[in-house]
Amino acid sequence: MKEVLSENGVQYMYVDICESVGKLKSFLKIRDTSDAHKEVRKEHRAGIPCLVIDDEVILVEGADHARHLIEKYHLKDK
Repeated sequence: MKEVLSENGVQYMYVDICESVGKLKSFLKIRDTSDAHKEVRKEHRAGIPCLVIDDEVILVEGADHARHLIEKYHLKDK
């Protein structure tokens, strides 16, 4: 997903959740409370990668989905 965002000139903040316990806890709070991760939680999956855009959590399902989100949310313009 990072490659697709970079290729399209999208500014983003990448968070490596393996870098620290604090970053992992922040992600787990998002994962455990967001509607986007409802099915992920039922299936005991991790739920990554995901994007947070204006407080909306979106589970990204591959490069094509990431490209669609870039267009839908006009991320090139932000």
